[in-house]
Amino acid sequence: MIFDRLRQGTGAEQRHRAWSKLRIFVAAMGTLCSAAGIAIAVFGLVQFNDTKVIAGVVMIVVSTVVYVTILVRDRDRVD
Repeated sequence: MIFDRLRQGTGAEQRHRAWSKLRIFVAAMGTLCSAAGIAIAVFGLVQFNDTKVIAGVVMIVVSTVVYVTILVRDRDRVD
């Protein structure tokens, strides 16, 4: 796997750069999923569909938690 190769032959700076790119990608996906959850919740409100509203809110909460946890980390740590 790609991460095994990162551990063996590369330095700490390259591993840090790869993990940073991965974290940025996951944070971007979290933001997009949150926007999709907002859209689902709004459509559910327009249609008076409680199931869609709840699904949209759950999607917003989960994606926001993923977004925050992927961005919060120890800044002094070298991966």
